[in-house]
Amino acid sequence: MTSSTDLPISRRQPPSPTPRSAVLRAKIWLALAMAGWGTIGVFSIQAGTDPITTVAWRCVFASGALLLLALATDAFRKSTWTAKAVLLTLGGGVALVANWVFLFQSFATTTLTVATVSYHMEPFLLVALGAVISRELPKRRDLIWLVVAFGGLLLATRFIGVDGIERLSPSQIGGVLSALLAGLLYALATLAAKHTTGIRPYVMTLIQCVTGALLLLPFSAQLQWSGTGWWWIAAMGVIHTGLLYSALYGSARVLSTMALAALSFVNPAVAIFADIAVYGHIPDLVQLAGIVLIAVATITITVPRKVKALD
Repeated sequence: MTSSTDLPISRRQPPSPTPRSAVLRAKIWLALAMAGWGTIGVFSIQAGTDPITTVAWRCVFASGALLLLALATDAFRKSTWTAKAVLLTLGGGVALVANWVFLFQSFATTTLTVATVSYHMEPFLLVALGAVISRELPKRRDLIWLVVAFGGLLLATRFIGVDGIERLSPSQIGGVLSALLAGLLYALATLAAKHTTGIRPYVMTLIQCVTGALLLLPFSAQLQWSGTGWWWIAAMGVIHTGLLYSALYGSARVLSTMALAALSFVNPAVAIFADIAVYGHIPDLVQLAGIVLIAVATITITVPRKVKALD
């Protein structure tokens, strides 16, 4: 198996086990990436554009940043190109870009709470797809803790509170479906990255963003360069896409599907704190309990016990 530096697998010898230090490093990078994505809701709201325009120009800004990073690190020359890797990269890119469109559409048509809860069925979809595609069967203990993390998400987003489950209006159903579809597409993109070897993460993300820009720019509106909205989209392109997705793709090739799923819950936990910092929404005791459940479940799944290997 390759490390997060994406060295090609030898065809003459079976892959050696990933060093524990590399696995730990990948978990840290992925946790940081998920924490960064916890702020994207704020950026998308501040951008003030429709979903297709936001995603299209996000891809444009990300492509520029990634091209510079790929050239600076000599990632093109260090990549190993195979038909399988290119096809997985392109397929994963289409899934990734469509995921962004449906997620932002969900934010626009339902509440952030409902969209977040619906989207974060993704860890379960990721585990299920991983079991089917890779025959990577999860342990019962890990599945239980994954359910605990989702329960914490329901509490942290106030989807479940003292008054019971939040009721959905007919107009919100479309938002729920969009978020569920976005979660499925994200799971597919993550699995594609997990099984792609040879192409460096910067280059892989660059190819996907260029693909997204080519697909969506014909349908997007022009940015208002005189305002501040484009700054928020530019930040999403450089930070949330260029840097953080490269971290995701480097980590996905090292970590187990269960670790990828568990660390996904860092995203909504940080989103709650972003909501506090930016909009002054102070969490109540139920929300705090939910955040604690998410943290405990994520740590339990991703941090090994003494008798276990790190991966």
